[in-house]
Amino acid sequence: MDGFRVTYTVECAESAALLSPDRRVTLERGLSVLARNPYHPATAPIGTHEDNRKAQVAPGVLIEYVVAHAVMVVVVLTVFDESLYLLADVPGQVERGMEGDGVTGGGG
Repeated sequence: MDGFRVTYTVECAESAALLSPDRRVTLERGLSVLARNPYHPATAPIGTHEDNRKAQVAPGVLIEYVVAHAVMVVVVLTVFDESLYLLADVPGQVERGMEGDGVTGGGG
């Protein structure tokens, strides 16, 4: 087997389509690694079921996915704006409120 087929929920596909081209390429590269091994050591199970997993596939990009047969379904795609932090003492960052702290697709 060459790897798992990767697919998205409708919401995650819409969120992925909104990514900048550079970030989209990075997401796809990370997913290609997971497609070869969805149980990669850099991933973690969600709850008690090993087939429900999460992974930070790129800086500021977190996914949750389900493994079923030879398919990986991305069910949550969270993209963090790394310029927004609660703490102003983080070098190069601006302190902001809680609004606008990221973009999440799926999981609803």
